[in-house]
Amino acid sequence: MFEAIIKDTKVWKNSIDAIAVLIDEGTLQITEVGLKVRAMDPSQIAMIDFEMPKSAFEKYEIDEPTNLGVDFSELNKITKRAKAEDKIELSMDTRLKLIFRGKTTRTFNLPIIESSSTPPKKPDIVFAAVAKLGANTLKDTLSDAELMSNHAAIKMNGGFSIKAEGDVGSANIEFSEDMILSLEVKTESRAVFSIEMLNNLLKAADSTTVVNVHLKTDTPLMIQYEIGEGRVFYFLAPRIESV
Repeated sequence: MFEAIIKDTKVWKNSIDAIAVLIDEGTLQITEVGLKVRAMDPSQIAMIDFEMPKSAFEKYEIDEPTNLGVDFSELNKITKRAKAEDKIELSMDTRLKLIFRGKTTRTFNLPIIESSSTPPKKPDIVFAAVAKLGANTLKDTLSDAELMSNHAAIKMNGGFSIKAEGDVGSANIEFSEDMILSLEVKTESRAVFSIEMLNNLLKAADSTTVVNVHLKTDTPLMIQYEIGEGRVFYFLAPRIESV
């Protein structure tokens, strides 16, 4: 048995969006301390590690820890139909049930899918540099880079920069000090990533979100930010080529 009531509808919507942007189906781990999802995307180049603590719910009751196979693409479609004033209730027996209580009471049932996969291990990487900046700042810069190429190099040394070079030309964006909330560089680091994937990883971040970007040369990037009381960690493999 599992029953929960969401505290914040917007946070729940952003959380499911953060998961569904990377995976269609996956295992929702319902534990005594909260909800967790850790899974690779179908292309095997990105991983999500998401957690929403028990404190993010008005009510959170489980009989025992459970792993639930969920179609997150379908769950995302349903969740998007929730209105800001709706109270969202979750429960599980033979199906995952969502009840939206607002001006109307809407009940949705999703079948539980078979999920035999074991969540992947979280990469054990000692990053050489980390930058903290506003999500919109990073999104805007990626939009500039995308004009020139579908991939970009992120570099951290004495500063933070993004460079893209393609058939139509090149773009080099260097961040001024006031655009970065903090920057810690142990070793100069640089790696190339898909801009489309970077945009996907930032999709659930809003104008108030602070993003932590962890980098090491030619090593998977880690992007981390909070969604309400929850947190999402993304790992993205680099392209083995230079810009």
